[in-house]
Amino acid sequence: MMKVKFNKFERVAGFFVLIALFGFVISILGVAVRQGWFESKTTYHVNFNQADGVRPGTLVQVAGLKAGSVDEVDLLEDNTIYVKFSVLNKFTGRIRENSSVQLIRPFVIGERVLEITAGDSKVPEWNPQVALVSVESLDLMTALSGRQLGKQLEVFSKMVENLKTLAEAFADKDRTQAFIQMFDRIDPLLKNLNTMSLEMIKLSRQATDDGNLKVVMAGLSETTRELNAFLPSISKNAPHVAENLTELVDNLNVLTTEFKVVLPALAEIAPELPKTSRRAVEALDEAVVLMKALQKSFFVKGNAQEVRLEEAERESKRLPATQ
Repeated sequence: MMKVKFNKFERVAGFFVLIALFGFVISILGVAVRQGWFESKTTYHVNFNQADGVRPGTLVQVAGLKAGSVDEVDLLEDNTIYVKFSVLNKFTGRIRENSSVQLIRPFVIGERVLEITAGDSKVPEWNPQVALVSVESLDLMTALSGRQLGKQLEVFSKMVENLKTLAEAFADKDRTQAFIQMFDRIDPLLKNLNTMSLEMIKLSRQATDDGNLKVVMAGLSETTRELNAFLPSISKNAPHVAENLTELVDNLNVLTTEFKVVLPALAEIAPELPKTSRRAVEALDEAVVLMKALQKSFFVKGNAQEVRLEEAERESKRLPATQ
């Protein structure tokens, strides 16, 4: 076996290479320590409806401090996004049952991070086996993304169409005048409402003055008590009252129906009733005059006297009987 010999320059170069390798290893170890690669961690998970920009390696913060990173992102069957992440054990005591997780962007531009709110120390710690509560948040960059911007533009387009319909409606002169008249009526309406409220205040003051309302309510209570004691007696002693009331209502209904038929006829002859009554009285007067004239005539005079005598005798006999 040949023995390899290095000259002075080769040994110096090899020494610098070893120093460089040693420094690289030390640097890697320092980075690993700073990144917490050798620290113990606890795994949590959370579900989001939308998780734009989240991927394995996304930063996880607790109250704004770096606490871990995302390990796994997956789409579930219910179209929710499953996010699994690890948190250093020194921060797990801050994750309580009132903690929540939201996706935020630390700056206006940049990658999104998972922000975990620190819980109250009086609340028990969160169970890692249960999904954390997620809070949906919207930042400027997310709002300007293609998907969100498309939805916003669609809503804006519908709003513009509604404004167009409104503008076309107000383009009609009659509608515009009606709209102006509506505002003109608002002022009197408000004045009337103000007057009504003032009157109600006065009425309420009068009702509550010197206990008037209390007296009225006491009277109503006493009246109700008397009716409660009186009505059972009526129901017991006069059970036919309700039947009679029902029959009375039916008769009134029939009478009303008949009056509807008779009233038009009466309305037609109503203008002639005074004249007809006056003519009837005149006819009776003429008949009385005629009868008196006949009684004075030669042929009827004797008979009229006989009739008067008979009536007088009949009247004299009836009076003692009635007495």
